[in-house]
Amino acid sequence: MVENKRHALVNVTAPEAAWGALATALTVWSLLAVGLAQTGLFRGWASLMAGLLTCATGWAAWQILKSRSHWVPRRETFFLALILVLGLLLFAWPAEHLPLLGDSAIYPNTAALLVRTGGLAYHYDPLDGLTLRQKQLFYVPSDRQLPYIQIQSYQGLLYGAYYVTDSSQNTIVCSRPPVVIAWMGLFGMVFGERGMLYVTPIFGVASLVAVYFLGKRVFSAGTGALAALWLLLSFPQLHFSRTPYAEVVGQFFVLIALYALVAYWQTHWLTCAPVGIAALTVAFAARVDALLALPTLLLFVVLLAVRRDWKGLVASVAGVAAATGFTLWTANRPYLGATGELLLAWQLRFLRQLDPRMMLGLGGLLVALLALLIRRVPSVRLRRTMRWGLSLTAVLGVGYALHIRPLMPEYVLVNGELFPTYNEELMAVAARYVSPLIFWLAALGVVLVSWQPRISSEQVLLVMFVISFGVVFFQKYTTARVYPVALRRLLPEVLPGLCLLGAFALRWLRWRFRWRWAVVSVAGLMMVLLMSVAAPYWFYREAVGTWDFLDVLAGHLPADAVILFEPQQDDSIVGWFAAPLWSFYQRHALLLNAGELDSAALDDAISFWQSQGRDVYVVSQGDPPNWWPGEFGGRPYREVTWDSSIIGQSRLFPPYVWHFAFTFSIYQWEEPHCLSGRARLSSIWDDGRQKAGQIALHARPVDASE
Repeated sequence: MVENKRHALVNVTAPEAAWGALATALTVWSLLAVGLAQTGLFRGWASLMAGLLTCATGWAAWQILKSRSHWVPRRETFFLALILVLGLLLFAWPAEHLPLLGDSAIYPNTAALLVRTGGLAYHYDPLDGLTLRQKQLFYVPSDRQLPYIQIQSYQGLLYGAYYVTDSSQNTIVCSRPPVVIAWMGLFGMVFGERGMLYVTPIFGVASLVAVYFLGKRVFSAGTGALAALWLLLSFPQLHFSRTPYAEVVGQFFVLIALYALVAYWQTHWLTCAPVGIAALTVAFAARVDALLALPTLLLFVVLLAVRRDWKGLVASVAGVAAATGFTLWTANRPYLGATGELLLAWQLRFLRQLDPRMMLGLGGLLVALLALLIRRVPSVRLRRTMRWGLSLTAVLGVGYALHIRPLMPEYVLVNGELFPTYNEELMAVAARYVSPLIFWLAALGVVLVSWQPRISSEQVLLVMFVISFGVVFFQKYTTARVYPVALRRLLPEVLPGLCLLGAFALRWLRWRFRWRWAVVSVAGLMMVLLMSVAAPYWFYREAVGTWDFLDVLAGHLPADAVILFEPQQDDSIVGWFAAPLWSFYQRHALLLNAGELDSAALDDAISFWQSQGRDVYVVSQGDPPNWWPGEFGGRPYREVTWDSSIIGQSRLFPPYVWHFAFTFSIYQWEEPHCLSGRARLSSIWDDGRQKAGQIALHARPVDASE
């Protein structure tokens, strides 16, 4: 029995071999693409060469794995086909997040620039010829961005999507890690700009397969299958596989990294460890949160040392060194620097008060105490203590975070005043989207892992993986306190980990007690609970028609004109469309800053553009004289209506679909003497419209029949 199990671990099925080769190829292409983008060589010919090298690597991996593969269970082939089809049917309704309504739109907008320029640093030509005083009308200087910190890593924020790094040369850089941008750039080159939005659906489906094979390696094929089904039916996986966030891409690569480390531990195939570290490097280049996987990687290295696997240890250390060098070369320094500044100013501000020497001393003392404990305490007693400690921590931790902590509001002291943090609600609110049952099943899974007669090292790696992310993301909000966007931190690692541990608990109970029907009922109940949240959104597509609206808007604006957008204030959202007009349509679109505008500087800028023979247009949602500084010199030119819907980011549950019809007005600028002030404008404009951009807006839960 043990020999057969060992044989199954060392060998792979044909689908797993194909999957391993594909995962290796995707990892290699991601690294090559990031390197090309970093050097400004992300062009068609270079991408083709990278693609050929990727195919060669994938083919070589397939040949190696195929020679070690064995028979293919029909159930596995059927399940993989089923989950791929279901995943594509559910996820392939991508949200048209092109206007800057949130972080999701940053990726396709930047990818459009990557395709056009081949790099990640850009020249923002709409500011050419303006003075610094005039330029600062259109981007937020870093010393004015936040009240409690002056960011040093960049000079300003443009559109909320790009960092201004050199205002004198009008140089801007992307404001996010590069991997997702590179993948969207590839899809844009191959399938056109609309194809960019299908990156996340494809990676969302691929993550389901990754969960299956990871579960198969760590526990069993049945556990992996059940976990993949739960993940498929969950609302977070559905939502973030449709929206162009980085989370599902990072999810795929971080799961591949863990899978490869586990595969090496079981098979001793030397290439697995470097592939896992490479995948973790890609995951970090997709989401900086992947840094929290380092404790798992460190534990893996320690386990190799304990096992005296010197070849694996050398390969792992060499892989870490190479990954560190690659990351230092390709890292988005303004993004990482600003992230570090913000963390030290808020979530990690306590670190600034710590003495590094004292911390090193305490760390050394702790290591010495642990070593002494291991040497002095009998191994049987130590193992029993660790098992009880881990079990009690899992059960009491979930019980506290779900049911007790929400009853105790938490506050932070800022300038002598107490402000609520709402951190106490984190797990309780997340449980509304995925059910409290999955947390309790996962806690039971941790208990069962810790009390097995022989603790599996790969299962310990999985538990460490989930804990290292869960402890951080359930402790404090690291995103805006609105949903469903606040779930994005939990999606890549925590949610798949919960599914795997919970599925393992049920499978363990099924085979060891006469509770099979009860266990099957609980598994089915879990599916029903997940579908009760996600099913109403299965056939709903966010922001549908936005591409067509952008085509219409760009068609009304001449290519050589300067377009000024109303500031994003007083519920005005027309400024969302400034970035895509520049990124996708190469229009000179400028978003005016919120707050008090410098009238003289704005008039001088308009005069400069007119002296160059350029027409100036103003796009507004409100009545321009109500927000324009001084006399407004524009005449009505066109009206356009954005009629669509999105899932509202709010505190409401279940998530609401907001249906709206925003009407925006376009004005063509004239010389001031051509108009006699607001009276002339009001006589031209229909008195019945009190506000351009009248919103026909209502909110209601999505209807599955729509």
